[in-house]
Amino acid sequence: MSRATLYCSLGAVIVLTMTPVLVFRGTPTPTAARTLIIVTPHNEQIRQEFSEAFVRWHTVHYGEAVGVAWNTPGGTTEIRRMLVAQYEAALRANQPVGGDADILFGGGSYEFDALSRPLKYTAGTEERQTTILQPCEWMTPAHLTEIYGDNEVDGRPIYDAKLHWFGAALSTFGIVSNTNQCREHDLDAPDTWAELADPRLFERVALVNPAQSGSVATAFETILQRLGWRRGWQVLRRAAANSNQITASSSVIPTTVADGESWTGIAIDFYGRYEVQSLADEAERTGIAELNRLMFCTPKGESVVDADPVAVLRGAPSPDLARRFVEFCLSLEGQMLWQLPHGKGDLCGYPRPRQYSLRRMPARRAAYACCASCFVDQINPFDEQSPLVSDPNFRAFVAPIFVPLAMTSTDLLRSAWSAILAHPAYPATYEIVSAEDVSDPVLKEWLAAFDALPTIAGPDGVSFDLNDPAALGAVRSGWIRGGFAGRGLWQDREAPATLMRREFNAFFLRQYQSIVDSAANRAR
Repeated sequence: MSRATLYCSLGAVIVLTMTPVLVFRGTPTPTAARTLIIVTPHNEQIRQEFSEAFVRWHTVHYGEAVGVAWNTPGGTTEIRRMLVAQYEAALRANQPVGGDADILFGGGSYEFDALSRPLKYTAGTEERQTTILQPCEWMTPAHLTEIYGDNEVDGRPIYDAKLHWFGAALSTFGIVSNTNQCREHDLDAPDTWAELADPRLFERVALVNPAQSGSVATAFETILQRLGWRRGWQVLRRAAANSNQITASSSVIPTTVADGESWTGIAIDFYGRYEVQSLADEAERTGIAELNRLMFCTPKGESVVDADPVAVLRGAPSPDLARRFVEFCLSLEGQMLWQLPHGKGDLCGYPRPRQYSLRRMPARRAAYACCASCFVDQINPFDEQSPLVSDPNFRAFVAPIFVPLAMTSTDLLRSAWSAILAHPAYPATYEIVSAEDVSDPVLKEWLAAFDALPTIAGPDGVSFDLNDPAALGAVRSGWIRGGFAGRGLWQDREAPATLMRREFNAFFLRQYQSIVDSAANRAR
């Protein structure tokens, strides 16, 4: 494929003849200039500021004007699936991998770890394998120490020890709320995850599908890790029952909450802070104080800090430009773009973002040491760390459980929740109520059914109860990774993970339907 076919000017769209389809948008480039191609889930504001800043930086440091083209196919999870499909197709065809983009920029560390693991394809006696991310062997231990210091924040790595990816920024997760709506309905804006289960928020919570957003999957996993497996699912299920939308993109949550369509929702920090900033600027510009109606908070001790990486794609058409973009992102000049207020000229000795205050946390400790007083947000993730001791199996079940629990039978979930809240024995509280908290036998039965997780079969007559987190490792190994193949649990032509989700769908449908039917019988 000719590299020239990949270039486009601002606003132009080029559809490439490959699977899956890639769409590129970029900035105008000088005639005959080389172009760096970046795959990203980042929003337009980040793309614009980093594109323009990198072009300026590259011209100064290397004396060459270059262009940047952006590929924005969706969230990180969708990007991972796209890249896996592309690289697997190349392995099957015994063709060189990559060649269509240089950089992957943005997303959670979990997805980047997945893209660092080998892809394998066997043709007869020949096994072919590759990784999607290219290890950056030019990044020496001494240079990494100079950039990051210790490779840890909140108990998590900031960069990959095998050099596949490097944290360009840091992310955390929290709750965005419409303060006007909360005040009007005599509610305090939620500042803990459990408050999203408040019955007064019925049909007023905005969520994102974790199967389509790696960052949101990390947020949901964090709730499970911080609150515990059982309590975490109680919160997520009630938040889903309170939802009026479960969208495909995490970027839309702050805007829908700001518009009052929802009153509150789970958000990634930079999307929340960016929308807060945008509304505050509009309120100041217009003099309409009511426009300043959005609040973002991180539940204290209940969230986690995660690296938001940059990486070089294997088979990058311009590996030298890819390396330089990584260098730029990790330089203090690149780091300052995340937190300096937008405007003309320099601030604290570094160029500012020209049009947008990005309000993200830099990944380098040195950025906070030298310039924190200039930052928009007076926050340092390295100061108040709360290291998370996590169960490595939780993440694998976030989407496989949440989608059938909350999305396959959304209306039935809400109907079951509404029936529970309407039961005359339901306590007059806004706290989470469990089956063991009530004495009424019917309500106790409903709550037990509502909070239950499925049991799934194992080989040799064994079964695994997913209410017990001790069962997760075996189910992950056997069902999700296919370790139970040939043990009589599924046909060879069946995908075990798909069959598992189908069983989960049927389970939650039965649970919710039993509550709705029981409530209907009581009303007769």
